[in-house]
Amino acid sequence: TGYAGWIGRIADRDSVLVELLYECGAVPFVRTNVPQTLMWGETYNHVFGRTTNPFNRYMTPGGSSGGEGALVALHGSPLGVGTDIGGSVRIPSAFCGLYGLRPSYERLPYCNAVNAQEGQESISSVLGPMTNSIEGVKAFTKAIIDARPWRKDPLCLRKEWSEREYALGDHGLRGKMCFAIMWDNGIIKPHPPLTRAMEIVKKALEAAGHTVIDWENHRHLEIYTNGEKIFAADDAVDLLNDCALSGEPLIQTMSPETDGHEHALDEPMARTIVGERRHLTAYELWQLHKEKRALRKSHLDHWEATVDKTGTGRPVDAIISPAAAYAACPHGCNSDCFYTGLCNNLDYAAAVFPVTFVDKNIDKPAPPHEFHNKEDEAVYKLYNPELWHGMPVALQLIGRTQEEEGVIAMTEVVDKALKEFKSSGHL
Repeated sequence: TGYAGWIGRIADRDSVLVELLYECGAVPFVRTNVPQTLMWGETYNHVFGRTTNPFNRYMTPGGSSGGEGALVALHGSPLGVGTDIGGSVRIPSAFCGLYGLRPSYERLPYCNAVNAQEGQESISSVLGPMTNSIEGVKAFTKAIIDARPWRKDPLCLRKEWSEREYALGDHGLRGKMCFAIMWDNGIIKPHPPLTRAMEIVKKALEAAGHTVIDWENHRHLEIYTNGEKIFAADDAVDLLNDCALSGEPLIQTMSPETDGHEHALDEPMARTIVGERRHLTAYELWQLHKEKRALRKSHLDHWEATVDKTGTGRPVDAIISPAAAYAACPHGCNSDCFYTGLCNNLDYAAAVFPVTFVDKNIDKPAPPHEFHNKEDEAVYKLYNPELWHGMPVALQLIGRTQEEEGVIAMTEVVDKALKEFKSSGHL
């Protein structure tokens, strides 16, 4: 968890996931860097320092599983495992040009894995794979589920791997599907390379015979606010207690002390929407849980209502969106994680896939838009095509709760359509 106070703490047992990996014949051989507290979309701590992006060391690899993302991107390992409570598998996967999966709560085993905010089960952290191919994502996920993890983890869902779901039995059996693109989540407008990536995916899917429509956002600010209030419910007592073990300060910024990038943002929106800092009562936390359930139901109904717009007789099969509003950014500048956090709050399974690279000759700055908020304005001003040139650009495919097999299969469909689109000379 990136705490100095945990130096020398040796586990007396492996986590259930590691036990199962050994059973499957895997060879765990290295642990990689994470940020202090695990609650950052970048990777820096007082123990091992900063992890940089393999494509440009001035840029962050993301977080919290940034060390894993960097290692896999450098082909130092064929496969890595990250944790994801707000995007910590998908952000480094996107920033490092990888494939990654955020499974639903309790689909894969988490028992005995070290974590921050242990006991916080309102928005559960999950473990997921990070690889250089979608085939690797499938191989890992199927192997762990086939190992029947519910034998060892009492919280793990007793659900075997479903070949019917992987064959897209709920999505037209790999026939014509309807995807919806989230061009802008209404919180932070994506940078030009992300918009171009979504346009590429739209054209590739249409060329493959699928329908693509625009996604209509639903209560995003309410979902965002609810999640951030849950994370802040203990007023950082858990984080401060672990810092107190060594006396180290709680890190307040990921910006380097030297050669830091200028970023016109005093405080990220994730902090301001929480309001006055205080330790919530149990009853107040229960009310947030109640609100979260109502928001999940409302969003589910909204998704189901898209059946009238798809032309397939089904609701939208999957949503395509950025995993972040930008490609890998300068250290200290990854201030927003709601593109990924939406899935954690609603418990939607989601997979990241690479699309293209930033091209300074194509991805020119967009004209100013009507900014959603101060952070949106700061993110807009951050973009510099010269600085971002050559960085990988990835997107995420969002499916339903406990739909890992379908999400993997639909990501395979998108990945194949992209490769065929590129090979036909369209890019």
